[in-house]
Amino acid sequence: MADSEIQRPKYPTRVENVPYGKALCADRDLPAGTVVEKFEGKVVEYEDLSDYDKTYVLNFQPKGSTEWKWLLPLSNARYANHSCDPCAYINDNRELVLRRAVREGDQITFLYNPGEDSDWWDPVWNFKCCCGAKQCQGDIDRYRKPTTVN
Repeated sequence: MADSEIQRPKYPTRVENVPYGKALCADRDLPAGTVVEKFEGKVVEYEDLSDYDKTYVLNFQPKGSTEWKWLLPLSNARYANHSCDPCAYINDNRELVLRRAVREGDQITFLYNPGEDSDWWDPVWNFKCCCGAKQCQGDIDRYRKPTTVN
């Protein structure tokens, strides 16, 4: 069966152009708990990636493994942007799940930097956050213990 014949789930989102690039947005009003996309792609070696691809790469720990892997997302999940007060989180199946209800056209966001302050961070990931959240971190330049709960 060719890749083009494989049935892929249709997620209730679309990719839109925004002033700073692209964004994953809800294509209708959605309740909390909705799976809105899935990070799918190639497992890669980090050192083989270009700086551009490093800005999209997702680190994850496969179920039952103690080793971290790197996924270069090829699905539309790669366009979910960061927010310090995100509307979604990534579950153990690498799916983006809504933490709260969203309206049609709202951006799907997740926290890019949950972790321990001591975890390794590549400076190529640094950026100034402009999410406007009350608890905005400002400079995204390291992992931080998240204050939000799934």
